Amino acid sequence: MIQRVQTIYLLLAFICMVMLLFFPLFSVTTTYDSISVTGVFDSHGFSVAGVPTVDAEGMTFQKNENIEIPVWGVIISLALLTAASIMMYKKRKRQLMLCRLNFIFHIIIVIAFYSFFYLGQPMFVEAMQAQFLGEVDVTFNMGMGFFLLIPTIPFLYLAIRGIKNDEKLLQSIDRIR
Repeated sequence: MIQRVQTIYLLLAFICMVMLLFFPLFSVTTTYDSISVTGVFDSHGFSVAGVPTVDAEGMTFQKNENIEIPVWGVIISLALLTAASIMMYKKRKRQLMLCRLNFIFHIIIVIAFYSFFYLGQPMFVEAMQAQFLGEVDVTFNMGMGFFLLIPTIPFLYLAIRGIKNDEKLLQSIDRIR
């Protein structure tokens, strides 16, 4: 019975997690003396678009700098856990356990990313001001990936409710026999 409603919810959660691999979570734009540098945080880490340096020859841009943070590993493992939950449609108790585990991990990941975004802003601004020894304008922008984190939680919750309803229905049928 793969055509149950919780399979649709799990599939939607899986699609959101896979799309998270391709969209950036947020970007940071730093402006100092009319020189602007943009960094993007996505599933592959934090990458800076081009760091300008000013010398006697004028302004030049260095190569891209990447800080590798293996967020993609966490995203892929959560997507695989969701796919495993879809494939466990014959064993509802295991499917329910996997969905609950996946739900807890998603909540932890969402809290981690949101706290990193909101609580990390003042620390980042202080670090940039110490680096440039002056007033630096720093703006943080949410990316599409930031908003893809949220729908997975209700989809997983609705899948858990659907699995519980199926289990209750089967238990009530067993009582009738």
